Amino acid sequence: MIFEDLQKVFSVALYQFGQSNSIAVELENIGASTSTDTPFLVDFLLLAPTEQADLGINEFRQGIYQVDINYASHLGSAPLNKMADLLNSVFFAGSHITRNDICAQVESVDLGPLLVEGGWAKKPLSINFNAYTPRI
Repeated sequence: MIFEDLQKVFSVALYQFGQSNSIAVELENIGASTSTDTPFLVDFLLLAPTEQADLGINEFRQGIYQVDINYASHLGSAPLNKMADLLNSVFFAGSHITRNDICAQVESVDLGPLLVEGGWAKKPLSINFNAYTPRI
């Protein structure tokens, strides 16, 4: 499984989500705003080791696609929770996301605790997934 394509399976979907919901998406925290006037999402791909696949698939991977939701801390947790709900309507347990030959299935979605630092409030949304490529 090509790492770049696996990253893009989720990053492209997140970027499209950001465009549709008028929130900035800073892929892997590159170009993230320093002004708390601009809320944004940041993504990270955390992979488990590659496993040899079985019948019908070439390669199998598990991991976590983490999306950090960032808003100004003085706004409280309500906008973060609302954004988490919107994200969960796209990345929900049982949903599938594909790119090229890669198919990723969301197994579960978990929302982490509220973290406050430097004027920002952040909540990490962990999207647990399985991904595979079909056997050629």
